[in-house]
Amino acid sequence: MPVETISIPVTSRFGVTVYNVLLAHVPPTGRLLVQLPGKGYTCQHPLLYYLRQAALALGCDVLSVEYGFQAANAELDVQNAAYLMDDVWGAVRPVLERGYRRVCIAGKSLGTPLAGELARALETPEVSLILLTPIGGALQGLDDIPTLAIIGTDDALYSPEVVAAFDQHPRITWKVYEGLNHSLESGGWRASLAALPEIIGVCEAFLESERA
Repeated sequence: MPVETISIPVTSRFGVTVYNVLLAHVPPTGRLLVQLPGKGYTCQHPLLYYLRQAALALGCDVLSVEYGFQAANAELDVQNAAYLMDDVWGAVRPVLERGYRRVCIAGKSLGTPLAGELARALETPEVSLILLTPIGGALQGLDDIPTLAIIGTDDALYSPEVVAAFDQHPRITWKVYEGLNHSLESGGWRASLAALPEIIGVCEAFLESERA
């Protein structure tokens, strides 16, 4: 199935125009994956790059979002952090006009609370979440939204208590990887590469489970 590349420009309050990328199948499939990156972990880093490839192979269109502070090489602080959701909505709104019936939002670190906020606000019939190294209150208030949460035990933000607190949630599935850090990598490149297909495979299975 052919895939076209569509640029989604967003005039950001960080003072730049960001050109987000939508990879869309022809003809449309009705399924969308939105990628919300981390602060320093963009959509071109391994986890999000290969998740994009897996999602495309499953027939999802993929919107890869870039934040204005990243394009502007600006510092993110308490005052301008509120602009992030403006960047996200600026990219997502015109894409949703294509009429998707199923949307999965994949957030990495900084992108995880933004993903949760977006998921709660969408009026799309079916919405799900992939939270890669969730931070803050990203898992709060998700209610009946199907969610896959992934973290490593060497992540400074890993908390067995937090995992346990959501262990009985009927719609949240945790995958905890021994020895992986906040980038879901290990100390050596071989171990990091070995972990990558397993993580992407879990995400792929989750997307398949949400497949029409």
